[in-house]
Amino acid sequence: MAVIVTERGIFNRKKDLLCKWGVRMKKLAYALYAAGMAGLLLFFFFLCFVTKNETFETRKEIGYTQIQAEEVHSIKQKGLPAGMKVEYSFLVSERSERERCLIFYTAHQETAVYIDNKLVYSKHLSRKVPFGKTPGSCWHTIPVYPDDYNKVIRVEIVPVYENVADVVPDFYLGSKISIFEGILRENLLQLFLSVAAIISGIIFLAFIFYNRKNTEVDKGLFMMGMFSVHVGIWKLTDMEAFSLFTQNQAALAYLPFISLLLVIIPFILFVKEFFAGKEHIAWYLLCFFACAVTVFSIFMQVTGRADLRQTLWLTHLGMAAMVVVVVTMIIKELRTRGWNKQLKIMAACMGLCLAGLVSDLTLYYISGGKSIMVLGMFGFLSYIIILGIMSVRETKRLMQIGMKAKRYERMAYHDQLTGLYNRTAYAEHTGSEEFTPKNCIAVMFDLNNLKKCNDTWGHEEGDRYIMSGTEMIKQAFEDIGRCYRMGGDEFCVLLKDVPLRDCEKRVQQMKIQMDTYNQEHPDSFPVKIACGYEIYNEEVDFDFGDTLRRADKKMYREKFMMKTREKSVRESLSGNAV
Repeated sequence: MAVIVTERGIFNRKKDLLCKWGVRMKKLAYALYAAGMAGLLLFFFFLCFVTKNETFETRKEIGYTQIQAEEVHSIKQKGLPAGMKVEYSFLVSERSERERCLIFYTAHQETAVYIDNKLVYSKHLSRKVPFGKTPGSCWHTIPVYPDDYNKVIRVEIVPVYENVADVVPDFYLGSKISIFEGILRENLLQLFLSVAAIISGIIFLAFIFYNRKNTEVDKGLFMMGMFSVHVGIWKLTDMEAFSLFTQNQAALAYLPFISLLLVIIPFILFVKEFFAGKEHIAWYLLCFFACAVTVFSIFMQVTGRADLRQTLWLTHLGMAAMVVVVVTMIIKELRTRGWNKQLKIMAACMGLCLAGLVSDLTLYYISGGKSIMVLGMFGFLSYIIILGIMSVRETKRLMQIGMKAKRYERMAYHDQLTGLYNRTAYAEHTGSEEFTPKNCIAVMFDLNNLKKCNDTWGHEEGDRYIMSGTEMIKQAFEDIGRCYRMGGDEFCVLLKDVPLRDCEKRVQQMKIQMDTYNQEHPDSFPVKIACGYEIYNEEVDFDFGDTLRRADKKMYREKFMMKTREKSVRESLSGNAV
């Protein structure tokens, strides 16, 4: 017999394979991101324990005035990390009756301060630290006493990286409080944007957590939340004002780089969901590249071959590749689907992010690592808020559709009075490919005299009778099986992999509960439930329908016996009355 394979069949087969491949790649990307984040967090906590700066100071802070720098000398010297050091000289040319402070900021530079060639302050990475070079980004405060009049203050700066060798530290002279207030004012916008990004991410994560059981929620929004948190931490820990409030600058110096390593994967896993080609291999190649960069960077750091800052260009390369892929996908989407509203918003957000990213990277390499612009953060925050709101709205829309679908499904597969599954649900369950009759028990129930209850006591009492019987069946079997209302007075329970003796015990418990209920409600119509059960037997049953019919016959035999007993009791009572 020839097998005819149509082009549509081949297309559908390829489509199914592509879908399965995409699901596997997505799971792998999520797993790599989770493993990378856990590894980097452990690495950072390890840094907090093992890295520390050694600070030497002989002067206590008392008061503040102002002073101006006089001379700057660049000195080449072998044996230093960058092969040179820079000396800044200040002359205390004004006598003051109150004390002052020399305050300055360094990024990845070791520092020593001399007054009249006497060392009064120094900061460098502890020699006991097993790896790393940088003491981090630090603010240095050196009190200047009144008796330092006509003395020379000499500040020696030793850059630990070549690309910060030409970076001139920011020197401030005067009141410590007023200087720190000024620094905070200068960094206020970046501080606000960074905190806003972190809060936005936390809101998205809270939204996902709150709706975690809803299948309509876009789980990609979780990645948006993580991306937002990573970006916020990256920019927050990278600004000068942050180190005003921290003690262990050596460990915190790695936090911006760790956050930046974690940015690419959640960004890709979120943004790809907006495109028709969301399962394109380019997305996953970027994720794998980001993971490889993370592993390589940590390896180079731990082995002492290069610090995270020195391998940062690989992360920047990954970000550049990310921009190329996103722009390419936008162009591809434009050609296939046209210039729709979603694509316009996506392109605008990507444009803001791209402009901010290019400006930040350009400034980073020009300034030697001092990030003072906020355009990049503004672009990222705009992207986070706009696309995040779009995703939340779409999620809410899908949730509303899902709730409607669930209501319709409940109406289609559940009995309105009892809430149990109905005959349609039974037919679909037993007719599905997942259902196997082996070791399955059918338990049939019948509410005796329901028609009589409706005719003599009314339909309201009949509904009460049905609900009372339903509760007894549910309490006895709901925890081990699926309960169905097959018709007006007929019920069924399917038990899978439950021994017959356990089924029999549950039947006896239900009957005891029935007798107890009738004794406690003598003024209500008595509940009488006939029951029969059978297990699937492949030797006698062609299918599970035969099992159900055998259980039904057994139930009707008990129903007949119960009515016979009731008739005998009534006749006996009538005879005694006569």
